[in-house]
Amino acid sequence: MTFFALMTALAAWFSVWRPPESTGLRVLLMGMFLLLGALFALAGGFAYWWDGGMRPARASPWLLIWGLLTLASQAGNLLRAVFEGEGGTDWPGRR
Repeated sequence: MTFFALMTALAAWFSVWRPPESTGLRVLLMGMFLLLGALFALAGGFAYWWDGGMRPARASPWLLIWGLLTLASQAGNLLRAVFEGEGGTDWPGRR
């Protein structure tokens, strides 16, 4: 599961630095990465909390970290869209 979360985080960051040309594909990727990032963050946080109390030697925060990095990439993707004016409205500035 951790390897899949790592590959998801890498793909999410790749989609931020090299976004696809198609708007529909961007929206689909963003939704998918938001869903997977939230799932990994929640599952990783719960697993880390549970293992920290029940099996401290096996507690690993990596699933939580990859989930949070996936969510952070989509926050960056959203900021990029806002600053580049993809929403149809220009960013307020001096006139």
